Amino acid sequence: MSTRESRIVLYGHFGSGNIGNDSSLEAMLHAIKKYRPSADVVCLCSGPQVVKERFGIETMEIGQTQHGENERPGNRLLSLFRKAWRRLSAEVEFWVKRPRWFRPGDQFIIVGTGAVDDMSVKHPWNAPYDLYKWCSVARMGGARLIFLSVGVGPIVNRVSRFLMLRALKKANYRSYRETVAFDYLKSVGYDTSGDLLYPDLVFSLPKDSLPAPKVAGSTPFVVGLGLINYYGWGYDPLRGERIYQEYVSKIKYFVEWLLDQGHTIRIISGDDVDQRPVYELMESVAKDKPGHQQNLIVERISDVSELFRQIAQTDIVIASRFHNVLCSLMLDRPVISLGYHAKNDALMAEMGLASYCQHIEEFTFEQLVEQFERYEGEIGEAVQRVHHKNERYRELLDEQYRAILAHP
Repeated sequence: MSTRESRIVLYGHFGSGNIGNDSSLEAMLHAIKKYRPSADVVCLCSGPQVVKERFGIETMEIGQTQHGENERPGNRLLSLFRKAWRRLSAEVEFWVKRPRWFRPGDQFIIVGTGAVDDMSVKHPWNAPYDLYKWCSVARMGGARLIFLSVGVGPIVNRVSRFLMLRALKKANYRSYRETVAFDYLKSVGYDTSGDLLYPDLVFSLPKDSLPAPKVAGSTPFVVGLGLINYYGWGYDPLRGERIYQEYVSKIKYFVEWLLDQGHTIRIISGDDVDQRPVYELMESVAKDKPGHQQNLIVERISDVSELFRQIAQTDIVIASRFHNVLCSLMLDRPVISLGYHAKNDALMAEMGLASYCQHIEEFTFEQLVEQFERYEGEIGEAVQRVHHKNERYRELLDEQYRAILAHP
């Protein structure tokens, strides 16, 4: 029998261009370095090469059994049969062999993020099934299964819901990053007894890795604007385009107002897929406000350190993606959330900023202006409230890391 050391296996959709997800992984790796510096770490992720190059850890792709050789020309029915046979063979091999890859004493950790929802999931046999089968074989192999500060729900598709909740039930330890996770799970009849509430892992990134934010001064402000290529929860191409156009139209109108007031706008990206609204906004300003182009700043953001650096140069941030909101709050920036999920509202409420939220599909230009102008009069108080909450979140997450990592 092998005498290798117990291993920490981290699971998540990392390395695929979502800066928020990658920042959760980075926070987790900092905690492992602090509490288990000699641990053997493997990351199961969507972009294994990206994660390996950036963090220098062993990686493996989550969806290994979904890949096959290129289809050869010929009969379409025969081609489909070959594809189905390869997938079936790979799945059988996975379920037979993969449990032996784990050992008692290993920890299999689902690392933060919105790990248990089906936003933009086109088929339950993709991400939901991947989560279910990896959690299953980890337990079969004797590993301790941990869901660590994850986001949960909604899960609209019934098959996806079955698979994801079955994976969740297999866990030895479960903690959620917001109260809405408990509310959702209770609404679908899931027993949350013994489950815990802890902040998002990103709040634990070391202070010395964060840039010092600019001191909020008098107006005009530098406004961080987080854009999103939003097509609705299910990413329906037909209904989604209308939702997207309504969102972008209101954003353009608000940007014109900000520029007319003399404010500078810095675009804050959160995902590679969000480039479309950025380009459209740049074209709109060049056409309708050519004299203000120098007040629209667009710089490349490829990782969380660049995201923090740009947020640090703002006075106020207006964003939709959860981790754009979260990272802004981490730097004590006042935020207006145009969210698509109740997790935004929950986080903002905990920060004492509940009145600065709107839903992305329902927000109005008039209310956005009112919220922005209200901040102008109380920005100092808002910064202090957020700062005190950040300190408390760090204490709580350190408590959770000690419980999970200090005694494997």
